[in-house]
Parts: sequence; structure tokens; C-alpha cells
Amino acid sequence: MPATDRLRPWPLALLALLVLALVGGAVLAVVLAGGDQQVIGIVVSIGTAIFTPLVTAAGAALWRRRHWQGIDQDAALDAAADDLARAVRRQWEAAVADRQLLGPIPVRWEWSSGSVSGQVDDAVGRGGLAHGRFAPLPGTAPATADTVRAGGLPELFAVYAGIASGRTTVLGGPGAGKSAAAILTVLEALVHRAALAPAERAAVPVPVLVTPQGWDPEREPLDAWLAARIASDFRFLRAPKYGPDVARRLVEERRVALFLDGFDELAAPVRPAALEALDAQATGRLVLFSRTGEYAEAVRRFRLRGAATLELRPVPSTVATDYLARWQLAEPPPEWRRLLDRLGAEPASPLAQALSSPLTVTLLRDTFPEPAELDELLAPDRFATPGEVEDHLLDRVLPAAYRRRPGKPPGRYDLDQARRWLVFLAVAMDRDGTRDLAWWRVHRWAAAVVRVVATTLLGALTAAATTAVIARFTEDFGERDTIDSGPAAVIGLFLGLAIGLAIERRESPVGGLTGTSGHRFNLGMALVAGIAAWIATVLTVGPTIGAVGLVVAIGAALAAGAATGFVSQTGVPPSGPGLPPQSGAAGTLRAGLTLGLPAGFATGVPIGLFTGIPVGLSDGAPAGLVTGIVIGATFILAFGLADGFSAASLDVAAPLDPVSAWRQDGRRSLAVGGVFGLAVGVAAGVTDAMAMARHDPLYVAVGVGLVTGVAVGVATTIAAALTVSSTWRTTLAFLQLRVRGDGPARGMTFLEDAHRRSVLRVVGSVYQFRHARLQDRLAQNGRP
Repeated sequence: MPATDRLRPWPLALLALLVLALVGGAVLAVVLAGGDQQVIGIVVSIGTAIFTPLVTAAGAALWRRRHWQGIDQDAALDAAADDLARAVRRQWEAAVADRQLLGPIPVRWEWSSGSVSGQVDDAVGRGGLAHGRFAPLPGTAPATADTVRAGGLPELFAVYAGIASGRTTVLGGPGAGKSAAAILTVLEALVHRAALAPAERAAVPVPVLVTPQGWDPEREPLDAWLAARIASDFRFLRAPKYGPDVARRLVEERRVALFLDGFDELAAPVRPAALEALDAQATGRLVLFSRTGEYAEAVRRFRLRGAATLELRPVPSTVATDYLARWQLAEPPPEWRRLLDRLGAEPASPLAQALSSPLTVTLLRDTFPEPAELDELLAPDRFATPGEVEDHLLDRVLPAAYRRRPGKPPGRYDLDQARRWLVFLAVAMDRDGTRDLAWWRVHRWAAAVVRVVATTLLGALTAAATTAVIARFTEDFGERDTIDSGPAAVIGLFLGLAIGLAIERRESPVGGLTGTSGHRFNLGMALVAGIAAWIATVLTVGPTIGAVGLVVAIGAALAAGAATGFVSQTGVPPSGPGLPPQSGAAGTLRAGLTLGLPAGFATGVPIGLFTGIPVGLSDGAPAGLVTGIVIGATFILAFGLADGFSAASLDVAAPLDPVSAWRQDGRRSLAVGGVFGLAVGVAAGVTDAMAMARHDPLYVAVGVGLVTGVAVGVATTIAAALTVSSTWRTTLAFLQLRVRGDGPARGMTFLEDAHRRSVLRVVGSVYQFRHARLQDRLAQNGRP
């Protein structure tokens, strides 16, 4: 059956009508029943709050299963692989330009002669460990003992595509060009795949280049981690048109080839376990890149059987000299000419020996914008060792990047500021053992108590301002009673504290903002739902029915918070559904509501009961029935949309860059907060208007309801937006770093400026220092 993106929410719509009918029946039954009706109402409400999420979640699961049954799984998997290949290609083509890899240094490799390598025959299929395991990729030839002996970067693709074991290890020292080799080989593999006919292309895996950050091989299987990483980095794969668990299926069916760069970045005790896991669990093609020393230590305990172990060789002095000469004008400036002549005449000098790695060659190329400065390299006895040359070139990166450009205004940041802040970042990243600078993790480098206090005070101010506005504009109308600003501020302190703790506890998602953390209980969303129910009930129904209102408000907050927290798990599961492409606003609205109905029912039904029953007890069954249905339906719609759109993945075809991820998080937080605020504001306003209409004219009731709705809605919007926002927490962290002198107040502006100056590079939604050795050097300079 052909795949379809058309949603069929009618089963859930019928379920919605059934539940709403049950709400009305429950209100009537409690009002007409004998005994303690208030106690009966609370018991029935809590029972329904527990039962409703289970029913609606089951209904949503049945709908998704029915929808997925209409998809041609094989065709959908082919489409997912092709879309993933295009996204990966765009990602690394941008990286080639960003890292200036066009016209790379002609690095060569050889079969490793050290103790880290296995037998050539096992790798090419002539031994007993790998025979017949992987056929050559369509359009390529089998790798032989001769072809794996030595080659350049273009031949690295031939080894990957034709090696019978399906496993390749590329080793090298710091700055040897491993990451560049990985990127260029991935791109060559993608170009080759795109040129094939569809039938052949389906047999070629999509190379995905990732680092091992976040993988604990002792606790998480390789396939599960890789599938979660792909789903996190390429969120468009969550669209229902690909079917369920598409990332997992791509991995399990060998439709993905793993290029694992930075194996040496794993902690030393973890590397042997990682090698053991890779050896036992890697069923698809695998290319591993690592520093030689760290890999040699790991293989003393476990080895990657059958792997073709290749080692990047030093760049010969003549090759480095020729490469630098090609970057100059036809007639190089005199300073460059003197340097090139010295390199050719003294190949054994520390300067010439230092240029044996691509890193130092590119540093020499890029850090001398003024040729006159080159003469400092030629001073007699200037350098005693190649290491001193490399350190000197690394120390020139920041002065070259932040120098004053002739004819242009001064930059936003001067060299001293940039050096101080970048050194702090390098030291912090080194302490965390990471190469990835993820803006949503910056808060780890500043005290959490400051942010919790700030959010707590904001909660108090918001609650006090809300009640002050309501009292100022409504207390003079009829029989009106509201909570004073003082008590509300105290309550707001506790609410702000709860929100602050939830923000700090909430794990930031991997590779951006949609995440795969998958906690069983979403504390942040639970607090938002509980706060919303509490504010709506206490500020409206509470003053009307006295002490019972406090009990009802507490019950509503607990029921709504617990139900929403359990139904709306933290993060989006790797295989979770996303918003499919829809035509027009109606289709998008329907899709988001369908995805969020479980959370909508879990919140709306209890609140409908908790507001309808007390009104029914005091004003009669018709009033209680109308109140319960109106309030419950409002919350079902608004909370359902909020949860659906916050859980839905965006239709993007590549990982977001850091700035886009920052902006998206801000927009998403405001959208979720706005929907929650609208829900609570409408509920509070309607309830307050109904209460006032019992003893005041209609125009008075409408005015009071409007003021209450706007004030409560704004307060809830702020609370909800902060609870789901990563930008709020990071903004506070940047301010903390600024007070300490460790960073700018506008941290994202500084990071993007450093990226434009080629000090940082972008990998998906995170920054990295352009060279790992640059991070190490800055961290070294920053240590006491």
C-alpha cells in the first residue's frame, strides 16, 4: 500500500466526545447523588485524572499504528536513506568550505606497521575472520593486499568501499589530518552513491560521521546509541511518512555506515570497552579515526578484528613547501620567498620538521596575514624543537583572527577580551573532556543557585503583579474578592522555586533541542500543568467557594501535573512521530492536536471536573455541566496543541547550526508558553465571568473575566515559556560568566563572531575549536 501523509483523527475525535460525555455524566451524577457530594466529586475527579491519560494514550497509539499500516515500509526506508544522504552531504559540503579543505594538503597513508594492526589477509577476505562478510559497494572493486598497502586521500574511499571485513581504522598523530580525511571520504562516498541507479543506490549505505560524545559503551548498545544520535541530529526522519523507528531500522538493516571520528576523545578507561562493543556489535561498515597512541593503548586489551589499519604519514618537507608556494601569487612576496627558500635549504631544521603535519602547514598559511612578520621565523636559534614552532603558530591564531582590518571599524571584541574568554571556554571544555561547545550546556560552568534564585524572584514578582492587576481592575465590581499581592508573592516564590529547580534538573537534548533523553516523568511539563491548574482555580473558583476552593485547587494541580508529566515524557523518543507535511493551516493544526491529545485529555478532563463539580454543587447541575465542559474542552484543545507542537520534529533536512538552534528554542518556548497561557487565561476568564454573572450584570462579568483572563494568561505564559526554555537558562549563565569576567553577556554573539573569524567551527548544532590542538593550547595557557 502506498505511503500516505493524510491523518485520520476520527477515532480520537469519537473518543473525545465519549470522554466529554462522561464528564457531563460525572457532574450530573455527583450533583444528584446523596451523601457528601464534595468528597465524592474530588474522588471521582482524581480517579478520572488517573484513568483518562491511559485511555487517551492508548487511543493515540492505536491511531499511529493504523496510520503506519498504510505505509510501504521498504519504499519508505529507501526514501529515508536518500533524504538522509542528501542531508549529510549538505552538512559536510558546508564544513569543507568552513574548514578551507578545498585543495587539501596531499596527505598519504600506509598500512600500520605497529602493534595496532592485524593481518592484511583478514581485512581483504583471504583469512578466516572476514571472508565474504562484505561485498564491494556497487561500482567499486574489491580491496586487495596491494591496494591497502599505501595510498592518498582519494584511495581511502576505495579501501572503505572494497574492504571485505567492512572495517577500517585510520590513525595519526595530533594534527595529522584525520578529521579532514573523514570529511572528504564521506563526501566522496556520498557523491558515488548519488551517481548510482536507484536499485544499486539502495544497496549502498549512507555514511554518517559522528563523534563518540555521549556514548557509554558499558550501558548502551552501539545500534541504540547510533539510532538515537541519527534521530537527534536529523530530526526530519521522525516524520510519519517514513514509518515507525526509521532511524533504528536504517541502522539495523545496514543502511548506514558509521564513520566514528575522535575515538581518542573517549575517556581512557572507556576505550577498551568501546573497542569491544564495536567489535561485537558493529554489523554495518565502520571507519574509525583515532590518535595513534590512544588507540594503541586500547588494543592492548581488545582489538577490532579484521580491520584494515591505516596510518597517516608525515607530510614531506618538499610537499609542504610546494603546497605553501601554490597558495601564493605567481611571484610570491619577498618574505614568503625567503621562507620557502630556507625550508628547501634546511629540511632538518625545527621549522621544516614542524611542517610535517597538515595542522602546522595550515597554521603557517593562515596566521601570517602580514608577510613582513614571516622574518621572525627565520631568526637564528629562534626555535629549538618542532614543538616550539607549533606552539608559536598556535599562539598566533587569536592575534591574526582579531587584528584590526584596514579601512574597517573596530570589531565588537578586542584581542584581550577574546583571549580571556576563549581560554575560559577551552579550560572548561577540557575539564569536561569534550571537544563540543554546546550552548545549552554552558550553564554547567556557573553556579545553579544564582539562576534558581533569579527564577524564584521572577515568580514572586509575576504572581504579585498578576493579583495586583486583577485586584486593581476588578475588586470594585460587585461581590468581588481576590487574593492580596503579598500572599500571592509568597506563593509565587514557591512556584518560581519549583520552576527554577525544574529548569536546572531538565536534561538538555543532544545535538540541538528535541532530544532523546526520554525520562519517564517530565517534571517541567508537570509543573507547568500543575501551576496552570492551580492559578486558574485559586484565582477564580477559589474565592467563590471558600476553603473548598483551596482543596480543589491543590487537587487540580496535583492531578493535572501528574497526568501531564507521565504522558509527556522528557524529550522526544528517537522514533517518535513528528508533524508530517500538511497543506494549509488546518492540516498542521489537526496534526499537532492529534499528537498532543493524550496530554490534552490528561489535563483538560481533571480540570473540567474540578471546576464543574464545585460550580454544580453551589449553582446547580446546568451551571456545573456548562462550566466543566467549557473549561475542560479549552484545556484539552490548548494543552493538546502545546504538547503536540512541542513534541513534533521540524521538517528540516540537516542539523541546525548553533544560532538557528538558539532562535528555534526561543520561538518554541514562546509558542508553548503562549498556548499554555491562552488555555489558562481563557479558562480563568470564563470561570470568573460565570461566577460574577450570578450576581452582577453581564457586562460586568465579561469585563472581570477579560481582565482575569489576560492577567492569568500572561503569568502562565511566562511560567510555561521559562520551564521549557534552554535559552533562558543559558542567558542567565552568560550573565553569570560576565560578572565573573569569564565571558560576554551576549555569549551567542561572541561565539558566532569567533566562528566568522575561523577560531571556532560549526559541527551540527555545536561549536568546536577549529583545531583540537588550539583548544589544548588555550587550556594549557589557562591552567594555573
